[in-house]
Amino acid sequence: MNTENAEFLKERLFFLGFGDKLAGELFKNIKAEKDQFQLAITAEFSKGDMKDKVDYKIDFAKSKQGDMYFLNKYEATLKGDTPEKDKTQTFYLNKGNGVTAKEAYNMLDGRAVHKKLVDREDNPYHAWLQISFKEKDDKGNHKLDRYHQAYGFDLEKSLARYPIKELTTAEENAALKKALEKGNIQSVTFLKEGKEEKMFVEANPRDRNVNVYNAQMVKQFHGVREHKDIGKDQKAAEKTIPAKGGAAEESEGERKGKGRRMSA
Repeated sequence: MNTENAEFLKERLFFLGFGDKLAGELFKNIKAEKDQFQLAITAEFSKGDMKDKVDYKIDFAKSKQGDMYFLNKYEATLKGDTPEKDKTQTFYLNKGNGVTAKEAYNMLDGRAVHKKLVDREDNPYHAWLQISFKEKDDKGNHKLDRYHQAYGFDLEKSLARYPIKELTTAEENAALKKALEKGNIQSVTFLKEGKEEKMFVEANPRDRNVNVYNAQMVKQFHGVREHKDIGKDQKAAEKTIPAKGGAAEESEGERKGKGRRMSA
């Protein structure tokens, strides 16, 4: 067994949010020198007073020219009340890096995440990624909407529209933005007429705003879009930045296909 390679994969699993519970099965399969194998794990995530369950299937493949194994993708399924309501997406990785397990859950639950990407010329850029459940690619994976900076969504300005207590200190402000960029629904405190009220917020780059929910997770109201020329900005957001082969958040299928959307 290539010990260094095995330890690297164990580390990647941990930093992707799968913890270390799979380490034993990982080493066992690598020692068996299988050409490919799959590890499965289930996680629960809280959303208000509710719990959501996600099943993960993590794929490993052996190099054709040595004893190295690679972690290239995993499949995540957000369980619904019935099997017909399950939502499944394959997330592609680059050297074990990409969308984390928690971010995958957030995206399957309809939210957007903010990721650093690389184009074909190795130029880094940032974009919000959100699953489009109305479209699938030729491999049956949901396509992703990408909202670049040109689209005009400013998270900080959108949050400033609301009386959020956590915005009054630099540390809490930064922590809130970081959590929302990961796609989380974040608990905040609204200050209304001298009183505090618990609320929840989530980023909504598509509408250039944040969504607001009360303590019972009931959506409260919508903000106003900053830009009136929606059609023009939408074209700018959907303009393709050619992806570099092997970019962490882009699927091989989508690169060979239309290449206009990216897969995590």
